[in-house]
Amino acid sequence: MIRLIAAIDRKRGIAKHGYMPWNIPEDEAYFSEQTKTHGGKVLTGGKTFRDTYKSRPLVDRTNYLLTRNKQPIKGVQLVHDLTAWLASMDNQDIWIAGGADVFQQIIDAGKADELYITHIDADFGCDQFFPDYQSKFRLVKQSDTHSQNGFNFTYDIYARA
Repeated sequence: MIRLIAAIDRKRGIAKHGYMPWNIPEDEAYFSEQTKTHGGKVLTGGKTFRDTYKSRPLVDRTNYLLTRNKQPIKGVQLVHDLTAWLASMDNQDIWIAGGADVFQQIIDAGKADELYITHIDADFGCDQFFPDYQSKFRLVKQSDTHSQNGFNFTYDIYARA
């Protein structure tokens, strides 16, 4: 099963100038728990790996990096061909954790089975966005509203329609 996981604002924003413009530790813990629970295999793009993860692999997970760069990175398996990699991972639990281009490629290829989206009730003026998903996915589970650091948010799960 291929799951995309992201926190998004009201306009589907995921980043501003390469960084998440919010600080919600509860959501970071949710991300960690979910990606460790279902398979522990996480694919990210280069910008997300550099900017969000500070070029460090996620602890207690198998890290895959979609990149053109051939330089090895300790604790990370490099992926140079997304289509071939997805085929090689057939029938495995995989998390796609960004960024915008990687999310778009997975959705456009029809490979996303579920979306784990944290909806933050705010507009952060983001310049990177999660793809439009609402016509291709249906909401199957929504949490109660949570609040932290002045932000209200829900954890929602969508399945492919």
